[in-house]
Amino acid sequence: MNAVNGQNCSVYNPCGRNGYCTYEDEEPICECKFWWIGTFCNELTNSGKQVIILGSLLGVLIITFHSLNIFHLYRQRKRQPKKATKKVQSNDPTILDIAVGQMKRSAGVTSCIIAVLIVLVAGGTLVAKWSLLQPIHTELVNRYNNDSPLYYESNSICKKIQMQRFNILTFPVACFIILIFILITKRTSLLRKQCPRGIAPPMPVDFLSRIDRKFAAVIFAMCADELFTIVKSIFESASSNSNDSGVIISYLERIFQVLIIGFRYYPLLAAVYLDSIVSLVCGTLYSWLDYSITIVNQGLCNTDFYVTLDQYISAGNESSLAARFDYYGTGSTLLAIQLCTDIPRYLCLAYVSIKLPFLLIDKIRQRLKRSSMSDKERMMMKLTREERILLRISDPGSPDMLYVRNLFRQTDQRPRSHHLIARLLPKFIYEWRDDFTFSTRILCIYSSIILLLFFITVQACVIILPKLNSFQKSLQSTIDLFSTSSEDGNDDQPVDPATTQFPVPSLQRVYILAVVTTVLLITIQLLTLLANIRRNLFQAFRGDDSEIPRRQRSRYISYSAGNIHFGGYCIGYLIWGFILLAFFAIILWTCVEAFINFSSVRLIETLLKSIIPSLLFIYFKQYLNKLLARYVFLQHGGQVLAINNRRILMIFIYFSLFLDAFLGFISSITRLLLSVFYGIIYMCRLDYSPLGRKLELMDGGFSAYCGYIHTECCHRHPVMLIFASHLFTQFKMNQYKQIEHLGQLSDPDRLMYAQRQKKSLRAIRKWNLGVFLIRNPMIAFFRKAYLKQLDVDDLHALTDLDGDANNRNQRLAIYHRRGSVAGLSVIEETNAELHKQQRF
Repeated sequence: MNAVNGQNCSVYNPCGRNGYCTYEDEEPICECKFWWIGTFCNELTNSGKQVIILGSLLGVLIITFHSLNIFHLYRQRKRQPKKATKKVQSNDPTILDIAVGQMKRSAGVTSCIIAVLIVLVAGGTLVAKWSLLQPIHTELVNRYNNDSPLYYESNSICKKIQMQRFNILTFPVACFIILIFILITKRTSLLRKQCPRGIAPPMPVDFLSRIDRKFAAVIFAMCADELFTIVKSIFESASSNSNDSGVIISYLERIFQVLIIGFRYYPLLAAVYLDSIVSLVCGTLYSWLDYSITIVNQGLCNTDFYVTLDQYISAGNESSLAARFDYYGTGSTLLAIQLCTDIPRYLCLAYVSIKLPFLLIDKIRQRLKRSSMSDKERMMMKLTREERILLRISDPGSPDMLYVRNLFRQTDQRPRSHHLIARLLPKFIYEWRDDFTFSTRILCIYSSIILLLFFITVQACVIILPKLNSFQKSLQSTIDLFSTSSEDGNDDQPVDPATTQFPVPSLQRVYILAVVTTVLLITIQLLTLLANIRRNLFQAFRGDDSEIPRRQRSRYISYSAGNIHFGGYCIGYLIWGFILLAFFAIILWTCVEAFINFSSVRLIETLLKSIIPSLLFIYFKQYLNKLLARYVFLQHGGQVLAINNRRILMIFIYFSLFLDAFLGFISSITRLLLSVFYGIIYMCRLDYSPLGRKLELMDGGFSAYCGYIHTECCHRHPVMLIFASHLFTQFKMNQYKQIEHLGQLSDPDRLMYAQRQKKSLRAIRKWNLGVFLIRNPMIAFFRKAYLKQLDVDDLHALTDLDGDANNRNQRLAIYHRRGSVAGLSVIEETNAELHKQQRF
């Protein structure tokens, strides 16, 4: 610090932009920034000069390295021979033709009617809620103007329709409908003695199939509102620190709330999955009842921004509604925000309430047309939904059939997608493929996540923005208190904002920018996760374990448990990732805003002054190593991993050993900081583990992701599904031909035909089995009669498909002993990979 005589800091700053003008013992003093010294902070210290020189050298090194790289790539590309491009006449339709065709297919009469009815019902619901909220809003405004406690007394019916805990109106109806579904459901069992055609609870959703994906996704989107309410109550209970019932009881209450949510939406999903007239009638009536009660509950009992008497008492006779009225005004702004927030919610409810009656009408129409159906159509009607879907898999245009066809094509020979979104989206953002569709589970998870992200963002903006002014004042007072106590030791001395260590800017714009940044980052991460799920499934289909660890028999239970946790972990990691990203985004934008408004911040300048020299030295050494490695120590400019100038390399490694010990210490700190930074950025993605490749299975989220990928690969492998669909199609075709042929015979001829057919079928099966074993001799090892002759160790080694490398020698010995039966001459150890390929 240097004294400045005859100057007044409040009138004129003699220190310029390189220093702070402060007072000490009523004398103005210049406190210089960074590496400036002198009376007026107009001279550089030796450290400052050295930092500038090192930064200049680093800049020259970076420019040289990248310039040489560009020149090397240009020369290499110029030396390559030009490839003759052939003009291929493509018969692909234009974007306009695709758009028109897709519009004709999707915009049918029924779809248009459903869309219009959804808009009308949702609009009517918003008008009804406005009529319910308007008296509440007027009452609270009058209380605000009269300085009365801001709360409203809920209606008496609210005690009966509390949907978070127990609903005595819809919960018994839901249980009764579930009981009806259990009685009409017939369990299909392959074991004849295990409760044949007995009753069983219906599945709400088959997550491994593609049955009613859109309807299930809408239902799970409706659940996002309930999930947000539970998350909000958890944070409120954690902040209040008042838990009279105990920790375990509170956890049991949360579990009970989740079960109530499941029972609420179970009848709707099960009704569509059963796809019968009785189930659709029950589901339609229940959806209308639930819709009407939801309107009353969210209009009178459970509003988002208005406080009830019970909430006012539980908050300690305090209400944050006054701050909202101060910020948004006493007009209809808060009411309009509430109605806009409800638009996605009521669109989903309207879709369910409209879709179920249309499904019922379509089912009745099919039942009335049954008399005019052909025998083939009647036979198809007798099939279950799973059987009909299995038959459609072998259609030429199904995604699984397209995947199998693309296995025999090169990447550039695959046909382009015929979806409009595939032509509009650039491939570097997302490549739409017709040979893959996501399962119902992924659509349900993402629909819940999207709506949950919407609710969290809206609530975070509407509730927190009115509180930022008071929080900014308290935060500035806290920072100034610590800064003055550390310097002067007097906590009561007022601090000038111009001399504070960190001047806090206005937090309104900072908070909005932080929320927007968080939403954008999470959206990008979710889209990347969606693309990675498809890529990892393709890798699992072809046996590539470069990203997902190979399946192991010892971890089957872990895979199954992880598959169960996958959906819930996605939502939980998203919530925690949103909180962390928002927190660090607020810190980042606060620093940026402080620099923009105040031009300098002492605390950040102190940190940069200690960090910049180390970072310059580290990057200078890294780029020096890269430059020498490419053009001195490697042959052909780094294109070949072969050492050049070995003697100079050994000398350089010798001296670098001692220097890199210091750099390694700094790099370890950087490694820790980067792991925390990227762990926060990738928190909402389960396909990324911050623990590294060796410890990634200790990460619960990544373990759940691996379990999901392996389970999907086992049950939705396209080649397996095509093979099963082909067999089932041939079986049904033969069955239909046999029924058609028997219908043309008389009773005696039909009996004689059945006896001859039984004998001929037995001979045909044996002949087909013999030909199949001759063409595929390795299958003989897996026949039931041969497997019964083996002991337990040999049987385990032969059937262990996932531990192939560990049991290879024992398996080869078994093959060698059985070689004569299989028809193979020799099975040698050198041909292990060949026989491994033949086996699969």
